[in-house]
Amino acid sequence: MKAIYIYGQGKKSKIRQILLLGYIKRKSKECECIVIGKKLKENKEFISKINDIKVPISDGRWLFKFLVIQILEYISNCQNIDITQQKIALVTDENNELISYYIKELTKRSNNIKIITSHRERFYNIERKLYYEDGIVLSISNNKRKGLQDVDIIFNFDFPEDSLNKYKITEKAIIVNLKEKYNISTKRFSGININFYKIDYNNRIMNMLKWTDEFEKAEIYESYLYRNDRIENIERDIIEDKVVIKSLIGNNGEISKKEYKNVLDKTRYLA
Repeated sequence: MKAIYIYGQGKKSKIRQILLLGYIKRKSKECECIVIGKKLKENKEFISKINDIKVPISDGRWLFKFLVIQILEYISNCQNIDITQQKIALVTDENNELISYYIKELTKRSNNIKIITSHRERFYNIERKLYYEDGIVLSISNNKRKGLQDVDIIFNFDFPEDSLNKYKITEKAIIVNLKEKYNISTKRFSGININFYKIDYNNRIMNMLKWTDEFEKAEIYESYLYRNDRIENIERDIIEDKVVIKSLIGNNGEISKKEYKNVLDKTRYLA
């Protein structure tokens, strides 16, 4: 990815701001995103001027959707539960390459995978393939009353907030909103609503560049990884760089590991 990296103090002189904005404008057709340092984000007025140039600012959202396996491993470790025992739902109306990849990968790890969609016909081919080639019955539903009942972890790929809130969700479920930040207002829900994440990694090149410490790791790693490529290749790089979830973030900040155990319904698992 061709990116512009900007960091420094939160308050920059007017002259430096003008020069920097001029540079961004000149390079705007060549770069794909801007990555802004942690301190500089405090300057809201300056960030607003960068937004006006219409170059995307890296925010970690593109990367988020490639971390489903890492998120699942992190939550399961916090709960001291084997992944094979987790009941998982993918909420999506798109059966694209990414969704197909995760359906295949998650069905290797658990027999309790469910698809929640209002377009069942889009999953017909993968449903048949899993059944006839692997003997796996893929559960597909759009039942708003029962579809997300008895589910532990929900990965919401693309349902808008109002659509998701029409479903009756397990009281103690964990919801991971991969596309946007959502508030869950469905009746009786008192589980965990995850909207973002923090990561760590062991990429040799990036670890050598000490200036990268000025940026949020999710955002700078996203700018490094971003490309139009096969999902398998992107996932391979994530594994090779030893990307791990350090914490997950809800509406009120980082979620403690204790909270994951608090929502665990122990009656549903073997001790």
